[in-house]
Amino acid sequence: MASGWRVMLQQELPGEAAIADTGKALLYFHRQIDDLAERLELVPLSRFFSRSPHDIAAYLRTQGVEPNLDDLPEEEWHDPADGLRTARGLLEALRVSPKSVPQPEKIVADLEEIERILIPAEREDIRFHLGRELPVLGEPPIA
Repeated sequence: MASGWRVMLQQELPGEAAIADTGKALLYFHRQIDDLAERLELVPLSRFFSRSPHDIAAYLRTQGVEPNLDDLPEEEWHDPADGLRTARGLLEALRVSPKSVPQPEKIVADLEEIERILIPAEREDIRFHLGRELPVLGEPPIA
């Protein structure tokens, strides 16, 4: 099953868990969403995307590649206020002009999920990034 972009927190946030089956519209339409963010003078959503080098290495090993951890990018963490600013700016724009992106109802739902998780993360000062699950050996690649 394909997974989309979802909020990954630097530490656990009691009582708040991301809904597993969200973020697909953000993944599939990230270029259009980033274009909209740039027009709105917001940080593009894709700039919040990051991966753990250990997760990347584990995935590459399932693909028959032995990576050098020093060659992989460091995991980046962001202030939740910055993510909220982008998510809320995009939500506001899409509620006024939904036809500015494909499948706006799905993108709005995914952005609302980001907002739902980042509100308590901001309150608790827990940093975040956007990420996605990588496929495991034997599963078809994620689209």
